[in-house]
Amino acid sequence: MRPEIQALRAISVTTIIIFHYWHGLIPGGYVAVDIFFVISGFLITGQLVREADRTSTISMSQFWARRARRILPAALFVLFVVAVATYLIVPLNLWGQFFDEIKASALYIENWNLAAQAVDYLGAENRPSPVQHYWTLSVEEQFYLIWPLLILVGAALARKGSALARRRLIGLLLAILTAASLIYSVVETANDPAAAYFITPTRMWEFGAGGLLGLFAAELGRERLRAVVSWLGVAAILGASFIFTAETPYPGSAALLPVFGSLAVIWAGAPDVRWAPLFWMRLRWVQWVGDNSYSIYLWHWPLLILAPFLLLRELDTPIKLVLILLMLILSWLTKRFVEDPIRSGPLLVLRPPRQTFFVAIGATAVVLISSFGALQVLEQRQAEDRQTTARLLSSGARCLGAAARDPEDQPCVNPALRYSVSPSPATARELVIPHDGTEANKSPLCQGGLKIIGLLELCTFGVPESKAKRQIVAIGDSHARRWRPALNIAALDQGWRVTSIVRRACPLSTYGRGTAEDRAGCSVWKRQLPVWLAKNPKIDTLFATQSAGKGKDLNTFPRQVAGYEAGFKLLPSSINHIVVLRDNPRSAPGTLDCVERTVAASELTGPACALPRSKVLIPDALAVAADDQDDPGIGVVDLSEFYCSSKFCFAVIGGVLVHSDDHHVTALFNSTLAPFLIRELDRGQWLNR
Repeated sequence: MRPEIQALRAISVTTIIIFHYWHGLIPGGYVAVDIFFVISGFLITGQLVREADRTSTISMSQFWARRARRILPAALFVLFVVAVATYLIVPLNLWGQFFDEIKASALYIENWNLAAQAVDYLGAENRPSPVQHYWTLSVEEQFYLIWPLLILVGAALARKGSALARRRLIGLLLAILTAASLIYSVVETANDPAAAYFITPTRMWEFGAGGLLGLFAAELGRERLRAVVSWLGVAAILGASFIFTAETPYPGSAALLPVFGSLAVIWAGAPDVRWAPLFWMRLRWVQWVGDNSYSIYLWHWPLLILAPFLLLRELDTPIKLVLILLMLILSWLTKRFVEDPIRSGPLLVLRPPRQTFFVAIGATAVVLISSFGALQVLEQRQAEDRQTTARLLSSGARCLGAAARDPEDQPCVNPALRYSVSPSPATARELVIPHDGTEANKSPLCQGGLKIIGLLELCTFGVPESKAKRQIVAIGDSHARRWRPALNIAALDQGWRVTSIVRRACPLSTYGRGTAEDRAGCSVWKRQLPVWLAKNPKIDTLFATQSAGKGKDLNTFPRQVAGYEAGFKLLPSSINHIVVLRDNPRSAPGTLDCVERTVAASELTGPACALPRSKVLIPDALAVAADDQDDPGIGVVDLSEFYCSSKFCFAVIGGVLVHSDDHHVTALFNSTLAPFLIRELDRGQWLNR
């Protein structure tokens, strides 16, 4: 193996480890995956073209069998270990996500799975799973399916020509695909960077760049020139690692820097000059890390993600150093006893390719069956939880949910609820409670389902239009959607007909936020909403709720307030009453885990897992903007006292789980707010002015 390639692998995997374990040290450490992609393109293309030169064709079965023996053994072994560890130590509320991602990783579609979620690599609403890093292997496997077919077509078309003619035709096909992928990567990164980071079409050009180098380039130039180019390549890679940040649009054109750096190091080869980088590339530990880089990559992320579940604490530097030592040991053992025996041992190498495929299918099936089995256990527990929650809601239990914190009925304590939690954290995300307490899939809240008008998605509920005393529109983002259960109860009690219209990252404000794609769609949405309201003048009242964000930014908060004030002016004159529902407190990533442990330990659920009010009750710019209006028809309903004391905000209130994730309120808790929403509206008199 060429020492500079092993050194590149060592640089790449070391950069990734530092990036993940100590993110602030190398903010652009994510560029390390580009190095792996370039190396794969270079090696695989060279291997395939040399076979085409010898035989004028390519044995696809032999190629895929070799790739399977190289990639699958360690990958599936680690997946199986992670599946077992998830079953044993990970809280139930994460099983759905984790086992779904294990399945996607085993099928090598994890990159598309993450793109569909449109999550940031370090996690947004979904917690980082222990197999999230398998997205890079998914891209590689998809490359292995497409690339050899392209080279096979080129070899077949130039079968009667010379080897040079064949290489030129293959190179032309590869260059066209590489250029198309690069152009698409630049465009898609600008339009949808979260998804573009993961999907194969935006990454294929990186393999293509390495492939074109492997197809045409030889080690040209004098030794000193190659030494200079090698150093420049290393500098480009390290420069990108330290200069790029999470805000850098990626991959797009930014990925050209680490890609060209990798190409430069590979092209330069091993120049025999004293001051060339070869002196450190040949160091034994560098070569060892490069040789074990695949197993190191597989193990580093699961250890980082799973360790806090086992240790029940945040990971500090000493613990991370221990994890790295464990990672190196596991990587060596995996390579020694799993990778090498299957990749180069006689068990499969001397047998027909179909034997490799049978073994690969069997091993994949083991991982999939273990995941499906765990999900069946989860589904059974969720079914039981749905029944318990529905019974609780219809039972009329005292002090249920928000009622336990009613300042006019204190203390309100129901001993039967002190040690219980409904819904359980494992069910909280998928459970929606309609007004009658039945399961959401049997009694949808939106009457007649969603109605689509342009970009507006209308969910209507409450009393029939012919009986409505008031028609209301409720707008906002996903936090507004979580208000639907309480609004429906209030609507049936007060004789309202409510139309809920929500859109992610699109406040009725002139202050923009979100991605470029979000902003483009939001602009259209904000033009369509006032037009629709003007066409429906019977709707005279607007409720608004919007996520307050993760914290108050003193630089942008005044602009947010001003943006909402300008947003009020976009509404047609038919809207005479505006009620802002002050945003709920946030939670924390480990809160649901904490609640599960509390229930398992039979401890009081109320005070457990509480968070400081000052950190989770974020100032709400929309509420401030409404308070600033000199209009008796505009008011704010602030129900923060039902979530928080003067010092803490609670994870469980009156036996009800408050949050289903970091910031969304459960449908059950929201439904318990309904009587207090009605009470505050009566006191405020905004709807009567």
